[in-house]
Amino acid sequence: MKTKRFSVWRAIAGNAALFILLLAFRWLTAEQENGWLNMGLRPLHVAADTTALAAVTPTIILEQTIHYGETLAGLLQECAVLPRDITRTVAALQKIFDPRDLRAGHSIHVATDSTGALHELLYRPSPEIIVRVEREISGELTGRCDTLALAPEVFFLTGEVESTLYGAVLEGGETPELLLDFTDILQWDIDFLYETRRGDRFRILFEKLFVAAPDGKREFVRYGRILGASYEPKHLQQDGASARAFEPEKFFTAFYFKPRERGTGGYFDRDGQSFQKTFLKSPLNYRRISSFFSFGRRHPILNKVRAHTGVDFAADHGTPVVASANGEVQEIGWKGGYGNCVVIAHKNHFTTLYGHLSRFAASLQAGDAVEQNQVIGYVGSTGLSTGPHLHYTMFLNGQAINPLKIQPSSGDPIPAEFMPRFVEQRNALLQQMGLLPVRIPFALRP
Repeated sequence: MKTKRFSVWRAIAGNAALFILLLAFRWLTAEQENGWLNMGLRPLHVAADTTALAAVTPTIILEQTIHYGETLAGLLQECAVLPRDITRTVAALQKIFDPRDLRAGHSIHVATDSTGALHELLYRPSPEIIVRVEREISGELTGRCDTLALAPEVFFLTGEVESTLYGAVLEGGETPELLLDFTDILQWDIDFLYETRRGDRFRILFEKLFVAAPDGKREFVRYGRILGASYEPKHLQQDGASARAFEPEKFFTAFYFKPRERGTGGYFDRDGQSFQKTFLKSPLNYRRISSFFSFGRRHPILNKVRAHTGVDFAADHGTPVVASANGEVQEIGWKGGYGNCVVIAHKNHFTTLYGHLSRFAASLQAGDAVEQNQVIGYVGSTGLSTGPHLHYTMFLNGQAINPLKIQPSSGDPIPAEFMPRFVEQRNALLQQMGLLPVRIPFALRP
């Protein structure tokens, strides 16, 4: 009887001991987990095969600002992307975009999952271009470049020169880029650094290009084509005091026209004559003319009266100098008092000389063909010179002529077969620019 009772108590004690051991184990496990958390540690995860991660939903989305000197690999490392995915992402992007061209101040969009596997990288080098790296279903990372559609809208700007044309355009709410496009069109007839006057007016009918922004609004990308451009010197404008007639046909007005659908377009005047001339009014942006064409100027260094068969344009050291017309480089190098000098031969026995250059355009050499507006050198003060400027001489049949008085010929006019379409387009542009005179019937005239 006693033996049976002892066996029962031993069984109860054994169960109680087992129960106590289980409780102790649970308590120790909880303490260990709490210890991990208190130390800021996370339980280790077994790395999964990234080729099977395409179906994992990204849970971490980061927008990382690019700072000067940062690399793509460094940016991805800051986003806690897996090391092997960093290497694969850089390699995939290099096929469509050079990661070294990431610009400080821009940002990259990175989407990963909780393991650090990259699912998407997105970067916009410009408003209309998006480059991205995406993970395919197979797990492979591939790069793609998307170009957003540009939507053009037509705008009209008119204003009056109070101090400078530059200031007038900016006052109208536009940027210097539009001014440069405008002056490029009319530069053959007007020297905007020398011939602008207070009271002159201008009109620009132009395109702005937009893309759809992520917030649903439109975003300005850049200026499109200038459709019509007009510059109106004050002495040609309508004057109420003298009852001078409104004669817009005397203004410098250009219209864009493309004769053939597959050809190139250009700018033409009211009569269909090309606005592009054989020679530019000046081969650089200068501050002032420091010395004019003369046969009796006292040389500032030699202190002798001698002919100055050219024009000196004072400009900052390093200002780009361009070819004033298409031609071929005849000479390049040191040329006595002219210092570093370029001589270009043109059609119809014209030659131009560019002296006192600080240096020449890279790889330019004698025999090279150059185009109008192509940079050939930079302003300096080499040779017999008292300060940075460009000495510019024009020759006709070997005889020096005054480049400020030359009347350059125009390019090819619009072929006769396209003139009816041009006139129709020209009149529509004139109407939009407010330059189409309203004809008053004779019976209604006072």
